[in-house]
Amino acid sequence: MTFYPNLGFSSCELAGAVAEAAVHDLRVNLFSFSGFPQIEVSWDEEDVFSVVLSWNDDANVQFQLSKAEAKAAVKKFKDKSGFDRAIFDRVQEALAQLESRAFRLAPR
Repeated sequence: MTFYPNLGFSSCELAGAVAEAAVHDLRVNLFSFSGFPQIEVSWDEEDVFSVVLSWNDDANVQFQLSKAEAKAAVKKFKDKSGFDRAIFDRVQEALAQLESRAFRLAPR
């Protein structure tokens, strides 16, 4: 876990906000893999967060969030007010890409 003191939140809290959006997608669409993807968050100091969703170390998908988007998503997460709709489309798209990659790599 990395705490970003100048932003007032940690990488785990941002991962939690992404996970909440993923859980909403799971409720609506289900996943084709049995389990939940790993979520990794990093910040490149250029006010851009990179979020990587991965499955079984074989498939991964990355997307970015601006500092403002990340702060807003973490605020909703901390307030326990549900998933952040502003990041949901990117999370959902990344999950769909991850499912596609995981399916292609699955043994047959």
